[in-house]
Amino acid sequence: MSKSFIVLSFLVLSSLPALVVPSEASTKEVLYVAGPQGSSNVMLYTYSVDPTTAAATQVGDPIDVASGSLVPLSIGTNHYLYLWNKTGVWLYPTDADGAPLGTPSQQVTFSFPHPVNTFLIDPDGKFAYAALGWPDYEGGANSIILFTIDQSTGELTNTNEVVASYANEYTGFRNFSFAQQGGKLFGEYDDGGPYTDIVGYDYYPVNQTTGRLGTLQNMFYAQTGECQTGCVVAVTDLLSAVDGVCCGPPSGNVVVTLTSTGQQILCPQSDTFCTDDVANLAIDPANANVFFGDSTASETYILNVDFPSGQLTPSSSTIPGAPPIYFSPDSQLVYAVNQSDIGIYALQTATGTLTASTTLPDPGKVSAATASLEK
Repeated sequence: MSKSFIVLSFLVLSSLPALVVPSEASTKEVLYVAGPQGSSNVMLYTYSVDPTTAAATQVGDPIDVASGSLVPLSIGTNHYLYLWNKTGVWLYPTDADGAPLGTPSQQVTFSFPHPVNTFLIDPDGKFAYAALGWPDYEGGANSIILFTIDQSTGELTNTNEVVASYANEYTGFRNFSFAQQGGKLFGEYDDGGPYTDIVGYDYYPVNQTTGRLGTLQNMFYAQTGECQTGCVVAVTDLLSAVDGVCCGPPSGNVVVTLTSTGQQILCPQSDTFCTDDVANLAIDPANANVFFGDSTASETYILNVDFPSGQLTPSSSTIPGAPPIYFSPDSQLVYAVNQSDIGIYALQTATGTLTASTTLPDPGKVSAATASLEK
């Protein structure tokens, strides 16, 4: 399998680190929405979301930002919000509700020789990373630059240290995310080499003391020949999920794997949607449910994961359509980002049941981010 490292832009929700999860009683659920993307006036809105009713209430005043790309971070009892685009990063302290306060307390301008395609915050709150990508003689190249974070102020310092670099001809990394506890930096890739059509995940080990990244490690991928119609992968700290569709329905096959042991669970073939064309997969941070976006039926199904019994049990709840699915870091809430609204759902992780739902209008193409902040 051939690989190179071409970092691509993507909806920021998919790049968010999973924050360290405090107890439910001490957290405040926050949703950030920025849009419309591509306009000259991108506004950032902050919402407080009730995890029981799924109702979203706007808090604070909307702010005019240069980019809708954003990453939330909570450090202890302090609240910080980082907004970034290809030119730099802005740090905003937030109030008790998570709403940004006035003007940014720090602005960092990128002055690298190549464009920044991804900016990430490690969930331990000590380090941040700027991923640079550019074409070269091999087809694509990348380097990742380390930043440190002052935990008393949230301010960033660019170390200018290259902690990872990679180049090859055919593989393009299209999505990065942190493991919930910050020990791994996952990279989702496409491999389009000769006679190859592979989608998968690899990861960099993260040194939590120095912030340096170890050697890139292989994880899992959808086999060549199974992706002619489509392949989708998802990963968390404990689970991976893959669906490879070679020839349209009924050739799909959802497989969920427990990372620590390699134990696999197959989606029951008796459930028709398990063999349909897949639009997306998502695993909640609680590692309890896989959300399967069925492009054939235009419905998102929920599969409750039980490794002791070796079963994927379909939930009685579904989500209309097959939009991208995201979660609050503590798995209490599910967000479905549609073209004209955001569906918000309260999730019972033990069963995969959605117990309440609301919708929040959005101005069109938006970026969004979630946080579970300490009160």
